[in-house]
Amino acid sequence: MARPMSDAYRLVQAAITDLPNVTTRKMFGAEAYFHGSRMFAFLREDLVVLKLPESQREELLEAKAARPFLVNEHAGFGRWVEIPGTGEAAARAVLLVQSAHAAAKRPDRDGPRRRRRRRTTKTEA
Repeated sequence: MARPMSDAYRLVQAAITDLPNVTTRKMFGAEAYFHGSRMFAFLREDLVVLKLPESQREELLEAKAARPFLVNEHAGFGRWVEIPGTGEAAARAVLLVQSAHAAAKRPDRDGPRRRRRRRTTKTEA
């Protein structure tokens, strides 16, 4: 049986779905939110998991207002952080959701870059 959602959780969820051009899909066993093809948030129990710009992410981690999102006990998941989405923290979560959405609209410039392998073609002699 699903656990009932708190009012604060519903507030955060409504703030996400009210943003322009947001689509949803199931990922990580939760509802994930996308702008175009870029996922920027998902809700997990009483937590909001967001992909934020690196400067904002570092600020939140230093202030202990967020934790890195871990895919297992020790492996971080890029620039993703988890923050409380209930109680008094819900108002902060709504502002951070808006920031994550805005970052998803911009090209990703301040993160690690993927290396592309050059294709080699065989030429016949």
